[in-house]
Amino acid sequence: MCAYDARMAIETSALGALSNDIAGTIERAAPSVVAVEARARIGASGFFIRPDLILTADHALENDDVEIVRANGVTETASIAGRDPSTDLALLRVQNPGEPLAFSSDALRVGAIVLAVARDDDGDLAATMGVLSAVGEAWRTWQGGQIDRFVRPDLSLYPRFSGSPLLDASGRAIGLNTGGLSRRQSLTVPAATIERVVAALLARGGRMARGYLGVVLQGVDGGAIVLGVEPGSPADTGGLIVGDVITAIGENAVGDADDVHAQLGTDSVGRVVVLDVRRGGVGQRLQVTVGERPERDR
Repeated sequence: MCAYDARMAIETSALGALSNDIAGTIERAAPSVVAVEARARIGASGFFIRPDLILTADHALENDDVEIVRANGVTETASIAGRDPSTDLALLRVQNPGEPLAFSSDALRVGAIVLAVARDDDGDLAATMGVLSAVGEAWRTWQGGQIDRFVRPDLSLYPRFSGSPLLDASGRAIGLNTGGLSRRQSLTVPAATIERVVAALLARGGRMARGYLGVVLQGVDGGAIVLGVEPGSPADTGGLIVGDVITAIGENAVGDADDVHAQLGTDSVGRVVVLDVRRGGVGQRLQVTVGERPERDR
């Protein structure tokens, strides 16, 4: 055998080994991944994080009627055990136990090979491979959810991949894939956020307390103008009136209404916040105790 043929044989063998390793990783994760049917025309996936709990994307749930399809094609009902729209995470509880995936935060490095595994409505497996194209600092979603790291995978997230696990090369889950946190790109909710939110949901009966001021806002130049104040609300008690323009909350400047909502996360309930407002062109500083958003507004 000439040197060229020998080199080609080695490279072919290496590619074959890599291919087998990837396929093996997907096959090992497959029993933990389910299809989720809970919203008309929007299918999703989910994966077991405990024997009786499945994690999926919250935006894929429309009502309490949820069905899952397992790896063997069997369809069964699931109940919603908890939801946090601000991080697009939801928990489903099932009667028949499943095989949970292990979590890891070690692979959050730009360029790391990652895999996404999903299922269609018949339970057939689907997978895609890529790399982590961006890993950044903590950020807040437009609904005020705290995400521990910005994680963007460079892979094709086809329909039904929302709610699917993002796996590292060893098959551990480093996050949940979702198209529900950004209109421009699919992102991954990292394992650290998942573990924190799941623990909070289970401790609080499946719900997250959301911050609430009781105002109707609209963005204007340099802030958010108050168009309405609910009687008896925290904003009303704190002295906000229609026409006030909120320019800052604490040390954080407000550019529009979304900035206000983003700062009323789950950690703000019961906290006294300082609002900088413009009233009739004159700056004022108000103290408001953040309330808990009523159930009807969740």
